[in-house]
Amino acid sequence: MASPSTPASTPIPSSIPTPIPTSGSQGDTSTATSVSASIAASTTSRTVDAVVIGLGPGGEDIAARLARGGWSVLAVDEHLVGGECPYYGCIPSKMMLHESRRADASWARVARRIREEATDQWDDRVAVERLLGTGAEFVHGRAEIVGGPAAGPASDGTEVTVTPNDGGAHQTWTARRAVVLNTGSESVRIPVPGLPEAVTWTHRDVVTAETLPASLAIVGGGPVGCELAQALAGFGVRVSLMVRGERLLSGEVPEAGELVAERFRAEGIDVRTRTEIRDVQAGEASRYETSHGIPASAGPVDLELTTGDRLTVDRVLLATGRAPRDPVDVDDWCRVLDGARTEGGQPVPGRYAIGDMTGAGPFTHTSMAQAAVVADQLLAVADPRPFPRHAVPRVTYTDPEVAAVGLSEGEARKAVEQQGGDASEVHVVRVDLGASSRGWIDEVRGHLTLVAQAEETEASKGAGGTSGGVLVGAAVVGPHAGEILGALTVAVHARVPLAELARIPWAYPTLHRSIGDAVSQFGSEVVGAASGADPAS
Repeated sequence: MASPSTPASTPIPSSIPTPIPTSGSQGDTSTATSVSASIAASTTSRTVDAVVIGLGPGGEDIAARLARGGWSVLAVDEHLVGGECPYYGCIPSKMMLHESRRADASWARVARRIREEATDQWDDRVAVERLLGTGAEFVHGRAEIVGGPAAGPASDGTEVTVTPNDGGAHQTWTARRAVVLNTGSESVRIPVPGLPEAVTWTHRDVVTAETLPASLAIVGGGPVGCELAQALAGFGVRVSLMVRGERLLSGEVPEAGELVAERFRAEGIDVRTRTEIRDVQAGEASRYETSHGIPASAGPVDLELTTGDRLTVDRVLLATGRAPRDPVDVDDWCRVLDGARTEGGQPVPGRYAIGDMTGAGPFTHTSMAQAAVVADQLLAVADPRPFPRHAVPRVTYTDPEVAAVGLSEGEARKAVEQQGGDASEVHVVRVDLGASSRGWIDEVRGHLTLVAQAEETEASKGAGGTSGGVLVGAAVVGPHAGEILGALTVAVHARVPLAELARIPWAYPTLHRSIGDAVSQFGSEVVGAASGADPAS
């Protein structure tokens, strides 16, 4: 979750957009609103080349790109410019994890850094001013396409109504050439009957908290729940992590959840699988507001679990995932389709969508990459490229880290069968990171998994049709997994033949050298012949 419109004091690369809350009332945006409201105050009807709705990382980026490219642009967001990542997600959460691993970990210190250095007290003035500096116009408010989300532009453009947050007059804007949607996602809140609001937290409450509770039950064992569990435990919070399924991180390779749970238990985190809250018993908790408006309570809450156990905690954190606010189907060029992608939906002229709402992955890097795809088309760059849906990486920043890119073994086999192929064309190798020299030195526990698919290469055609293979997926669990994933992402993205990967002299002794070890285990019939491999004469 990350972006570069953060306050000037925050050392976040300018290639990553600014922070902005995406739902609910989050912090005081009155100062930034006053900057933007005056822009549109002089008229209630305007025509521009493009309207960008939703200024998370990708939305902010594409609005700036188009404006710098000479387009007239209106950018609209109801909340903070920059999105969830810099204000409530990627940046603050990683700051918390970093601080929690220090020997002298201090919540007061990291809470101050988040408030003052990362989020500027959850004020997006710097982000707004940066956006205005590109030539784009901006309104803090709610935007709606006239005629509904599937309506294509008329000959004179697409009409968008804007309702400013400050209560000003409704505005009508016409987008002559394009409307770009980036409305993001929101936390999924599974209702827990009887759970008082005063003791219920989301990840935003954690990020904005000035003090921590003594005990916390986290509902949800996905990336957000796991990262927060380990971070808060590092600050001395007594954490119980409950997950409905059989393991943590169910979307990753099985050993990921197993190793993370093992580490958590060693660190004193109470991990409970196949567990849900059945009933809640709460007394008269005295409710009050912290300086950031966070509901707090002086009284604990007693939870009855489906396992029959009882658990008493000060807070319950719901970390049960995120869902798109306005899901749409898009093609690989991020053009909104008038029907389902799988059923041959056709692009709606002049309509694009990026980010979480497209289902391509709820990550800042996905949104930014999609923004580049759309901008390149609209600005008519020489060689526009489609979004590389096949190679979107993801990382969970627990210790051990969990990282993956491309297809899992099951997804790869299903894809081959859907294309009329044989699932036996998919090959999987799993190696122990601890078996490498560096892994042995550092006493590492972890695994690297490669998923390859047989593919006829030019070299193999010339050698009588012997099939080679390419990497279509990879997963790493262990120290620095996200960094090891870099080379694997390049391989999956570029469809580098296994034969080429087998020729690389991987540095020794490193953990990433395990990539070469894994490739060598596929066998020559899967690896195939390297292109341009000339035997010495």
